[in-house]
Amino acid sequence: MDRLSSFLMRRLAHVECRAIRRLAVRSGLLTMSTAIVDGHVVGRFSPAFDPSHLTGDGERDRQWVRDHLAGFLIDAPQDEHGRPVLAPAVPVWPAHLARRFANEDGTAQATLAYAVRVVADAGYKPSIKPMATLLLLAAAMEQSGISLRDLGGVLRQPAPVFSVAVLADGFERALPQLIENTDIVPFGPYNGVAADFAFNDDLWRWVDAETRRVFLQVPAGETNRPSRAALRGQLLRALADGTPVLAVSETHNGVPDQVDLTCDIRLTGAGIDRLLIADLLEAVYGSEAVIRHDSSIAKLDAGVLTLDDLAIAIRPGRPILSSLDALSGLAALNREDKEDGNADKNAGASRRLITQSTSERREQTSRDGGNSGDRSSSASTSPKGKRKDRSRQKPTGAEVIQPEPVDDTSAPTALRVETLTGYGAAKDWALGLKTDLAGYLGGGLPWSDMSTKLLLSGTPGTGKTTFARALCNTLQVPLVVTSVSTWLQGEYLHDVLSRMADTFAEARRQAPCILFIDEIDGIGRRASASRPYADYWNACVNKLLELLDGAMKTEGVIVVGATNRPNEIDEAIRRSGRLETYVEIPRPDIPTLAGILAHHLGSDLDAITASDAQVGGQQ
Repeated sequence: MDRLSSFLMRRLAHVECRAIRRLAVRSGLLTMSTAIVDGHVVGRFSPAFDPSHLTGDGERDRQWVRDHLAGFLIDAPQDEHGRPVLAPAVPVWPAHLARRFANEDGTAQATLAYAVRVVADAGYKPSIKPMATLLLLAAAMEQSGISLRDLGGVLRQPAPVFSVAVLADGFERALPQLIENTDIVPFGPYNGVAADFAFNDDLWRWVDAETRRVFLQVPAGETNRPSRAALRGQLLRALADGTPVLAVSETHNGVPDQVDLTCDIRLTGAGIDRLLIADLLEAVYGSEAVIRHDSSIAKLDAGVLTLDDLAIAIRPGRPILSSLDALSGLAALNREDKEDGNADKNAGASRRLITQSTSERREQTSRDGGNSGDRSSSASTSPKGKRKDRSRQKPTGAEVIQPEPVDDTSAPTALRVETLTGYGAAKDWALGLKTDLAGYLGGGLPWSDMSTKLLLSGTPGTGKTTFARALCNTLQVPLVVTSVSTWLQGEYLHDVLSRMADTFAEARRQAPCILFIDEIDGIGRRASASRPYADYWNACVNKLLELLDGAMKTEGVIVVGATNRPNEIDEAIRRSGRLETYVEIPRPDIPTLAGILAHHLGSDLDAITASDAQVGGQQ
């Protein structure tokens, strides 16, 4: 382990032990007084228990503290906002322990200092993921030629901008968590505000039991990244207020250009390798254990491991051989997953081009289905002949429905827009789109000149989903069906936003196609950040706005949203370039009901309306 990595590991252990001592003070296990040393105010800790119970054997004394005083080393309960409860339950002192107050004399200062150190060591539990994140950061600093002095100098400045790109899965989330949850970064503590959230002034005056320095966290992943215009405005706001800006990426080209071109510090790292794993094992087990098992470490396929894998496999108190076996097994699993993902990617590369004709697309689909057993096994055919399949790329929950073949000999009851009754302006829009799509596929009409965004509303039962299926058959393009409730099945905000982005990505892969979003009112409206969970819902709305803009710029994607409550939709969703065409489907009147009945009965209508004399002449 080099000097920088060793120093950062010691620094991390120091700040975590300091946090444990402060917790022990709050719980009543230690007492603290202040003193001025060389002009600096420092805290002086003393045990509130009788240190005569300690023997001087460090390992034995640490275990004694864990056995008898563990309740004092557990953090106080927190409320729903993450703040400590004002009146937590105070741990009960064991009856056989004589409590000693700090102002009592007769005990050597060295004994008191040893007791404080034992308390901190007993409560300290090495956190593997923060340690690995810090080692990756140290490697990136070495690779980029940035020293700690350079970082400290920039941190002292108002509105510093940092760009960090490390090729390690999970690093984009791990580094901000390290900054927020520990005091490893000077001039803190810090609290991150994500750039893809809509926020107001209140979030820039953060007070949570202590004053925290806010930094703007710019997500670099495609799923969470805000639009260029939104990011520009948030950067201007942050820099005007003197707020630090941090952009973290897991790829070397993932940092947004606005940050990359203006950053004060740019760090790039290679990611997880065998040297990093050896340093991490050394920090947990010691250098002698690493030397004894260096041959096993050299055999690890470190490049496929993630930060979560390291945290799962390496745990304090576990034998180092068990950790190495777990790392080897996790690496093998990751290799298998990666190979499966590459196979899916290669299979998807043979999908049809959006410039193919309808018959060519159908033939290409048949060839792909016949040549790929995996794909055919993932598809199903409904009783009515509609071929359905689900995206194998990521679990979006979206369903892809292929159009029914329609020609001049089709039955008059075939579900098409032409045969629908009572849809008014929606039917006119669809028939106009059919003409425009033919011109687009023929190369005579640009996609930007077409009306490809529609918001349908109507009371339940008016046929919004039926219209989407009929439009699929009329245009002879696939129908990608999803809903807001499907998106919200994600466990965390990141999962929800990923489902949204992956659904639009699936639509782009199927292009030209129709993306039908049901229950779109479930996305809600953007609200003031002072309201509960406003950040969550604002992020969802902002992501949908970004994706709708992206769909407008992506040829071949027709977006149809359906809702029973159009007034509950954010106004920005209905602006120009998004779902700008709005059609309300009314309740069917008598002529419309007659037309619907005639459509479903077809040729049977004549037999039903025929007189008994015409049928058989019997009375």
